[in-house]
Amino acid sequence: VAVAAIVAALPAATGAAGGAAERPAERPAFTPFLLHGVTGSGKTEVYLRVIAEALSRGRTALVLVPEISLTPQLAARFRARFGDQVAILHSGLSETARLAEWSRLRRGEARIAVGARSAVFAPLTDVGVIVVDEEHDGSFKQDEGVRYHARDVALVRAQRAGAVCVLGSATPSLESASHAERGVYRRLALTERPTARPMPAVEIVDLRRYLPDGEAMLSAPLRAAIGETLATGDQIILFLNRRGFATFVLCRACGHAFRCPHCSVSLTYHRTSDRLTCHYCGFSQRVPTACPSCKAADAIERKGLGTEKVADAVAAAFPGARVARLDRDVASGAKIEAVLARVARREVDILVGTQMVTKGHDFPGVTLVGVLCADTGLNLPDFRAAERTFQLLAQVAGRAGRGDRPGRVIIQTYRPDAPAVVAAAAHDYASFFTAETAARAELGYPPHGRLIAVRIDGADAAEVARVAGALGELAEATAARLDPPGQVEVRGPVPAPLERLRNRTRWQVWLRSADRHALRRVARAVAAAEQDARVRVGLDVDPISAM
Repeated sequence: VAVAAIVAALPAATGAAGGAAERPAERPAFTPFLLHGVTGSGKTEVYLRVIAEALSRGRTALVLVPEISLTPQLAARFRARFGDQVAILHSGLSETARLAEWSRLRRGEARIAVGARSAVFAPLTDVGVIVVDEEHDGSFKQDEGVRYHARDVALVRAQRAGAVCVLGSATPSLESASHAERGVYRRLALTERPTARPMPAVEIVDLRRYLPDGEAMLSAPLRAAIGETLATGDQIILFLNRRGFATFVLCRACGHAFRCPHCSVSLTYHRTSDRLTCHYCGFSQRVPTACPSCKAADAIERKGLGTEKVADAVAAAFPGARVARLDRDVASGAKIEAVLARVARREVDILVGTQMVTKGHDFPGVTLVGVLCADTGLNLPDFRAAERTFQLLAQVAGRAGRGDRPGRVIIQTYRPDAPAVVAAAAHDYASFFTAETAARAELGYPPHGRLIAVRIDGADAAEVARVAGALGELAEATAARLDPPGQVEVRGPVPAPLERLRNRTRWQVWLRSADRHALRRVARAVAAAEQDARVRVGLDVDPISAM
């Protein structure tokens, strides 16, 4: 049904592959689709069939995925179906390889482009369908340089080309779900897995009652479930959204904490390299033998948990199991493919990873997923914190039970009653959407209002604060002159939650309104203000993070 609905909206045949670019007069009515399908429901098969039909009409296709780690597996499925017509575009390729793929698309030798967010600009003509897989994912947003959201660019490109745009997700962004609810997008639902495979059973473990062990972060129920799963010869995914061995290091004698000299964050200890590293700017140093503050010897302690420590502890707890890690410290480019290939060949029993393990992977042998701590993102100072937590939990839970054997998910949390945790455990997107949109409506946050973040940063902290204050006053004055006044709410200026990154102090001014035209007038006034060359000012339209 979903395939038929999308195919019916495809543009007509061009007469020949690689034909002339679309002529504006021939564009059909633009119809964006939200393909809301539970994890493992066959969304990729829908993409494949729709693209096959588009190709048969002489059109080309563009497929966007959120992470490089997803590209190899998805590309393999597309190449199995379409052969050399598929070109891959992402930053993990060498410049030579990327140019070769780009050139194949430009010459019309390849008619399907698959890649991460920058692939939205692939040199395709006669575009018939654009697919944005996992459309909710924040990595589609380019936050530095020229800011853009690849999902929104894909919609605009499809509209101008007269093409179909399909946004696919098991956990759609609240904005996309709201558009579908209002009829802006046409919603197509895949509510079951193929061959009537059930969704995995989910159990919430209250960590206040079941205290986890110190190193592996395993509660008694999760430890027992791992043992049972290993005994049956099935595979396990353990999810913790923190990489490294220890998330902070301090002196137990005086309390001195090791922080990055360039950023407002703690340094993370990585045992493999035996170094303290900043995950924002890349600063790295050896762990000193004595505290630099009080000079105490042998008082340095490594605290907190990361995937590196958990993987080691799990390997020690289950000595017969083959344990692998998937995070940015061990997997980039071809290394990602190697880790995923080992899991697919059943050469890994337990995969420990960050959010990289949540993204659309299809491993039939995985029957148990353990979320070591569901609370890591819930308390961030960001209005999207609950939404992100729900999406991560629902997505990682969907990795279980995709084969012939039923799946099981155990979510460990200190907040078992949190709405995001309860809804994810029940596979209940509808209740989460209803509750979260109601909470957002009270404050005018998206999807009930529009936001623009004015980002101000520079090397001189005093100058950044001065410019931020001036821009805040300008925004307030411009908003007051609107007719009627009060259409735009100005918040700030305030230091960013991460006040200093890469030796630059960061401040923010937030503009909020239900009227995008009024919001645009205030934003343009701020953008037109004369700026100090030492301070950088940028407008982030529809920001996805407050950090």
